[in-house]
Amino acid sequence: MMESEDALRQLIAENIAYYRRQNGDTQADLAEKLNYSDKSVSKWERGDGTPDIFILSKIADLYGVTVQDLLRTKKVPKSHTRHVLITLLSIGLVWLAMTVLFCAAKILGILPDWAWLLFIYAIPISAIVWLVFSALWWNLLLQAISGSLIIWGVGLSLVLSIHLDSVFLLLTICGVLQILLVLFYVLKYQSRKKNG
Repeated sequence: MMESEDALRQLIAENIAYYRRQNGDTQADLAEKLNYSDKSVSKWERGDGTPDIFILSKIADLYGVTVQDLLRTKKVPKSHTRHVLITLLSIGLVWLAMTVLFCAAKILGILPDWAWLLFIYAIPISAIVWLVFSALWWNLLLQAISGSLIIWGVGLSLVLSIHLDSVFLLLTICGVLQILLVLFYVLKYQSRKKNG
């Protein structure tokens, strides 16, 4: 009995490490997503302890596998289909909401000449949704792209909503924010690379 417990603990340890690496996460990244310390994740991956079933379920959800997959010797190939569908569905709901608001504005006569701006506002809102899901499931590049869409989408929304005398100043602010965003993600990437 003791041997099978140790074997199961080691199998879970290997699988957690495998799926974590497959998804490009460090131990610190996984710990952050689970609200645990990286020492706990390290302990689980060494087989010195096993997360409870609730945490195993959270790990499985994060990596698009089942709890059963974490208990199997055969690894499940990486598939992001479910994550892509959830992200696209969420972004689609943003656009649906803006379409409903657009139609309501036209029908009710509420600023009918400006109602089209709702679709411009949907750009940064969609990018925020994308940023949230990419922070959960995908790499830093996709997070940086969604951050850029937020910056320039908000800038575009402001330019088209408010008649500014100097569009150049707003574009300068967006440019500076873009540079800061790139530097932030470069630092984050280097930190991840250093932490393994």
